[in-house]
Amino acid sequence: MPLSRVTIADVARTAGVSKTAVSFAFNYPERLGQATLDRVLQVAEELGYTPHPLARALSLRRSGAIGLLIPQSLSAVFSNPFTSELIQGLGSVFAEHDLTLLLVPPLDGSLEEAVRQASVDGFISLGLAADDPTLEALARMGLPTVHVDSDPLSGAVVNVDDRGGAEAAARHLVELGHRRLALIMLPGARARTGLTAVASRRLAGYEAVLSEAGLEDPLQLVAGATLEAGAEAFAQMRGQARQPTAVLAMSDMAAVGLMAAAQAAGRRVPEDLSIVGFDDLPMAAWTRPGLTTVRQPIAEKGRLAAQLVISLLEGRRPASPPPLQTSLVVRGSTGAPGR
Repeated sequence: MPLSRVTIADVARTAGVSKTAVSFAFNYPERLGQATLDRVLQVAEELGYTPHPLARALSLRRSGAIGLLIPQSLSAVFSNPFTSELIQGLGSVFAEHDLTLLLVPPLDGSLEEAVRQASVDGFISLGLAADDPTLEALARMGLPTVHVDSDPLSGAVVNVDDRGGAEAAARHLVELGHRRLALIMLPGARARTGLTAVASRRLAGYEAVLSEAGLEDPLQLVAGATLEAGAEAFAQMRGQARQPTAVLAMSDMAAVGLMAAAQAAGRRVPEDLSIVGFDDLPMAAWTRPGLTTVRQPIAEKGRLAAQLVISLLEGRRPASPPPLQTSLVVRGSTGAPGR
C-alpha cells in the first residue's frame, strides 16, 4: 500500500502552528520569528515534507523557468547542433541562479498559443522576424523577454555581426577569383514571415561585396539548416545552365550537406566547387576537407541572453549589447576556381 504524502496540515499540527505559518516558512521566512521558523523547518525535515512544486509556484507567482521560444518543431531544433551550443550558454548562467530552461515550440502550429500556455517567468525568443505576430503575443503577456538573432526590437536584443561575417566570406571567394556564385539562403522562420533578420543581414553582406566586385547576380536557393536541406540545394543547383564555382551557405549544416552531395556526385571540393558555411559548428573542422566558415560565438550569445533576462527579472532595464564579433575561419573547402 503506497504511503500517503505528508501535507502542510501534518506539519502544522505537529509543530503546533497554523498552515499559514508553514507556508510562510517555505515562501516568506522573513515573516516568521526565528524560533517558529526553526521549529517548522525541523518538523518538516523529520516528517519528510517538501512543498509541492506547482503549489509553491502558484503561491510565489513564479515558476523558476525561462522559456526558449523557438519557431520550428522540436525535431528540427534537435537536428541542428547550433541550438545545443546556444542552450549550453543559456544553461551555464541559469544553473547559477537556480533557473530551469523550458523549450517552447509552436503549439498545434501556433507560436502565439505556445506563448499564452507556457508557465514561465520570462522568454528568450530565437530568430523571430520583425513582422512575426508572436511579438504581439509577447507584448500582451508583459513578461521579461530577450530576443536573440532578431531585428533591434523594443527590449533587449542579442545579435552577432552577421553582415560583417557575410562580407568576409564573400570577399574571400572574390579574392580567390570566383565570379559565378550561389547563395544558400535560410528560410523564413515560419511560412507567414519573410526573411529572418539573420538572413537579411547576411544577404546584405554578400550582395555588398559581390556588387562592389561587379559580379553578376548570384544564384539564390533556399534551404533549411539541415544536412538534408543542403543536399537538396545541391540537387537544385545541378539543374542550372551556368554552374557556380563557389557557394556561400548561411549555415554550416546546409554547407556540409551540400558538400557531401557534391562529392557523391563526383564534384571535387574545392577544385570543382568551393564552399563556405556560417556558424563554425564543431563538425566544420572534421569534414573532409575542413569547412571554411564564419565563426560566431554561439554559446556566448546564449550567456548574454540569459544574463539579460535575469536582469529584467530583477527589475533592471539593461541595454542591448553591441553585436558580437564574427570571424572567417579558412579551411580546405575553398580554393581558386578550376585549379
